[in-house]
Amino acid sequence: MTRVAVGFDFDHTLGFDNGLELHAFGRLAEQLGAPIDIDQPDTSASIEALLAPFRAAEEPMEAMLSRFAATFAPSAQRLDFDAVALSVRYREICYRLVDELVQAMPGAVECIAALAALDIPIGILTNGWSELQERKIARALGDFPGPVLVSDVVGAYKPSAQAFRKLEAALGVDPSDLWYVGDSPAADIAGAGAYGLRTVWFNRGGHAYPADLAAPTAQIEHLAALAPIVRGT
Repeated sequence: MTRVAVGFDFDHTLGFDNGLELHAFGRLAEQLGAPIDIDQPDTSASIEALLAPFRAAEEPMEAMLSRFAATFAPSAQRLDFDAVALSVRYREICYRLVDELVQAMPGAVECIAALAALDIPIGILTNGWSELQERKIARALGDFPGPVLVSDVVGAYKPSAQAFRKLEAALGVDPSDLWYVGDSPAADIAGAGAYGLRTVWFNRGGHAYPADLAAPTAQIEHLAALAPIVRGT
């Protein structure tokens, strides 16, 4: 069998955080003296729109949080809440929510153990900010037996080829011998496939794959199905 390795996305693949960032914004709004109802669709949609440029590394956290405060707490007395202070408070809130909200994806721990039993190297490549992602991974999975690459530290974001190149180097295999598993057709599957990786779409919800994107090498609905696929290569 060819020496293969497996890389994973984290959020919605190996673990999920039950809307941690959305809850963090709700608690930050309370601290600003302007409570919001994050269960309201318009409110949650507005927060997701605020998060999008930050998640895409198009805007620093401080700018995102300044926009949040201006939008949701324009009349609050914020003399002690400049952009840096907002960032500190937001990070602290997120960290406190990790133990409360983060969980392993069903079958994730068993999947990792099955690959380890086959002596298959594994790693994680995830977009996000490192302190939060690393805490989430540790909470969900314990001691992960491989490299963990977070976009803001490695300086590359999925779906860029540079991000997957970092994973390839960390695991020490050629792209054609590296499988990448993720839930996002665009960021995970199309991005990894364009770089030459074999791809597994984790389609837990039974969704239709976008017709305008290159198809994954394989598709699974349960993580237990991954090891047999990789073992057969």
